[in-house]
Amino acid sequence: MSEVHNPAITYISPTELVVHPKLIEIYGEYEDRPALEKSISEKGILESLKVSARTGVNVVLAGKCRLQIARQLGISAVKVEFVESSSPEEDLKLVLDFNLHREGGKTHYQKFHEGQYWESVLRPQAKERQRESARRLNETKYSNLNTSIDENQFQLKKGKPVIQEVSENLRISVGSYHKGKKVFEYISQLRELQKFKAVVALEAEFNRSIDAAYKFVCNQDICDQVIDLIEADEIGSISDGIAWMRNGDRNPFRRFQVGQVYQFKERLRTELEIVGRVIGITNEFVVFGLRNLVNMNLEIVNLRPRQIDAELQDEPSAEQRARILHLMEKFSDVFPVQVSLAELLKLPNLTDKEEVLLRMYESDVFEKTWEDYKNQMQAMEVSTNRKKDNIRAA
Repeated sequence: MSEVHNPAITYISPTELVVHPKLIEIYGEYEDRPALEKSISEKGILESLKVSARTGVNVVLAGKCRLQIARQLGISAVKVEFVESSSPEEDLKLVLDFNLHREGGKTHYQKFHEGQYWESVLRPQAKERQRESARRLNETKYSNLNTSIDENQFQLKKGKPVIQEVSENLRISVGSYHKGKKVFEYISQLRELQKFKAVVALEAEFNRSIDAAYKFVCNQDICDQVIDLIEADEIGSISDGIAWMRNGDRNPFRRFQVGQVYQFKERLRTELEIVGRVIGITNEFVVFGLRNLVNMNLEIVNLRPRQIDAELQDEPSAEQRARILHLMEKFSDVFPVQVSLAELLKLPNLTDKEEVLLRMYESDVFEKTWEDYKNQMQAMEVSTNRKKDNIRAA
């Protein structure tokens, strides 16, 4: 390991560095920073990594992404500045100080992770200020000097409220901090309960909008049910869960069934037929099969229920679909035929050419061709056996 005598800038191998666990806890083990990666690949690491060697191990307190990219690019030595630290608590403080205005932006969840730390640091300081102010105010009982009283009243008010100071550090409003703190605490509870699918979904909603996530968490009835639906893999996001719960019988997908045909009020695209068949329903989408009128091919379109402006139609191809299903049973052991028939079922109706294909499958051409093929194979087998017998006899 490199010798460290005094805090100074030097260059050492990335293999000699480990990342402070708090950096990984807040910002994740891997971050996608393409702009930073491009800069480092072209210009190298311009800003030194901040490192503590307090324990004899080189611990990165700032520069996790730069180290990660250096390793990916195979850089042999990185620019490092060693900083003085005397305790684990001071290491942690330096981590937060160095990353307070971190480039590349932070998610709301990352900011509130930092806020949790700043509160733990600032609240004891605020209490100490209050105790000192109270002590000085108490001393005025033994003094008749109005100036002393005024001074102590000022001391009592001295210092910003903790929440205001934390909010300023995170660069968000006090109101947003109060709301976000409630969401952050709820995410922590879900993690403790090992509801990790819900954690991922709520973090995504939180990072999108503090206000939306706060309203969701405060509506306990909807919140609890949506969390259960996410954990059961019935939905994949908070917004879809809310739509599910608030739409009549809770399920916005309930009016759709696989196989139904809908006529849209407007074409989804100019080249697509105006009618489509429901061919699947996922956690987030109703999947439609529509015909492309330019090339006559099948096109798949995924729509959320609220995007579907269409009316249910009577089945236009009931007789043909019954024939297709019968043929799928008949040719259950012929995969290519199965595939073509399954694709026909996805279309709202069939063209004349597709009807001809269907009739060909229904004719005896396959059976006749199969019998001819079997007879040919049997004849070849008899001929081969005769040749083998003649060889043995010779």
